[in-house]
Amino acid sequence: MKLFRQINPEDAEVLREGRWIRYDAASLVKGDIIRLTEGDVVPADCTLLALGMDPDRTISEEDAPKNEEEEEEDMIVDVSNITGEKKPRTASLRQDGTVNPIQMFYGGQVLQGSGVAVVTATGSNTLLASLIREGRWPPKGDLSEELGGGGDEDEDLEAGVSLLSSQD
Repeated sequence: MKLFRQINPEDAEVLREGRWIRYDAASLVKGDIIRLTEGDVVPADCTLLALGMDPDRTISEEDAPKNEEEEEEDMIVDVSNITGEKKPRTASLRQDGTVNPIQMFYGGQVLQGSGVAVVTATGSNTLLASLIREGRWPPKGDLSEELGGGGDEDEDLEAGVSLLSSQD
């Protein structure tokens, strides 16, 4: 129970009617767009869409960083309390200015960076809830392989994009 209290988020920064507001994490719904920053507990299962704080940011060649100091900081998320993974998940900018999407789970911890993500599951539909129901939480080993790997697969991006498209 002590571990569960440590990973239980209280609130989340969510996009509502075009503005970022602090909202009760339990009130998030699938399809919500959330912002995560260093130190945050991930408030729902979600897929990273963009690094930094602006979800509409794109990089053209003229705008591309000229040196390493101008580049977006990688986002590093520790999901070991959920999946037992030994290494944190890392999202970084690709050459074309897009981000490699990573799947984050309710209760994960943002160790570095910031990003914008789309909520893919909440409450009893999260991975954590499923693992609790199956008696596999807290993890006794690395569950990432049987759960589908490290979260940087194209299907994660497709899930996030389809959620965004279905809200129009």
